[in-house]
Amino acid sequence: RGRHTETVFQISAKYRLFETGLYLAYTQISFWQSYDYRNSSPFRDTNYNPEVFYRLAPRVHRSGRLAADAGIEHESNGQLVPLSRSWNNVYVAPWYQRGNLLLYVKLRYRIPEPAKSSPDDAEGDDNPDISDYLGYSDINVYYRFARGQLVHVTMRGLIGSGRGNASLGYSFPLPRAEGSHLMLRLSHGYGESLMDYRKSISRVGVGFMFTR
Repeated sequence: RGRHTETVFQISAKYRLFETGLYLAYTQISFWQSYDYRNSSPFRDTNYNPEVFYRLAPRVHRSGRLAADAGIEHESNGQLVPLSRSWNNVYVAPWYQRGNLLLYVKLRYRIPEPAKSSPDDAEGDDNPDISDYLGYSDINVYYRFARGQLVHVTMRGLIGSGRGNASLGYSFPLPRAEGSHLMLRLSHGYGESLMDYRKSISRVGVGFMFTR
């Protein structure tokens, strides 16, 4: 309990522009130490991730559907120096879908930032080594089973020089609760939050999803 137990919640939205392949998207993840009563239950970190991307129309083959996204994204925790963390990336993300299987691979390139003139400088790179921990790729594998059960495996930074992380999620619909799902998740590695991207964290979580 206390600092070792957190409530984590995520809000995500995606909007298609003008009936084209262009999308705006936004994700926000907060880490709330709701059981740390001695320190007034603070939010340890909140990460903000707006992005714009273009989705190519899928090509249908005998073996399945193949397509790709290409975009640019910003991620930061909105803090002041010295707690500020941020980075900007351009990416391409080919994906393949066949039946109940979806494979989504995201390959990113970090847009370079100038070095700080001093640690207290508000301008410049807050985290020049972040790619050493988060790598240059994310691999997501989704598989849907009977009765709406879904398994989601994520591997980040395992290609290239990143230390990376891995997670396993399982969710299934709740009876008499349309659109709601119970979720179980295991994760281990670096970069779960921007604040502590240099720390390796292992987590076991149980929660709810209202869309997926």
